[in-house]
Amino acid sequence: MEFIHFISKSTLDSIKNKGLQTESHYQGFGIFIYPLIKIDLKAPNEEFVPEEREMNSNLSIEELWEGIGALHIRQANEKVFGVVFSLSSEFWPMEINIDVRSHISKQFAFEFDKLKTNDVFYQKNLNLTEVVESISATKYTLETKFKVISESGLRSLIECYKKSGGGIWEAISVYCLITKNIEANMIKRIVKF
Repeated sequence: MEFIHFISKSTLDSIKNKGLQTESHYQGFGIFIYPLIKIDLKAPNEEFVPEEREMNSNLSIEELWEGIGALHIRQANEKVFGVVFSLSSEFWPMEINIDVRSHISKQFAFEFDKLKTNDVFYQKNLNLTEVVESISATKYTLETKFKVISESGLRSLIECYKKSGGGIWEAISVYCLITKNIEANMIKRIVKF
């Protein structure tokens, strides 16, 4: 399985020589990465459905994720590059964050409960269905965190999300946080956007 991390042109040479280094973020310490698995864009309302359809049919997987993961770089008016790599077993387990919109949260919890694997755990071993049922708001985005033990666990979790109608759009995302550096020799390719 491949992953992608987004960088600016100003850091490109350093990354080619030293790889990706962990750093502090608003979500913790590590490196934000995105799985190079196709997850369709899902518009937040009817107004954006034509744009959703066009992007889902015309953009590559890397381009879809660039729209989600490189916003901070584009906002700084910098050129975006994607660093693509695979992870060895030493990077597992890892933390996976999935933003779940209210209209699919019950279905997602149902699909997650059906998973027959010991490779995925909801945050702090809470029961996802109970968490969803305890929310009193009618419209919300639930920021779920999972501990995933293996690549197959990650694939299973993403399939649950997709099966329940989940998708990505701007801040609604699926991302991973790893706590080890990506060495330069692990980089498979650099994608220019």
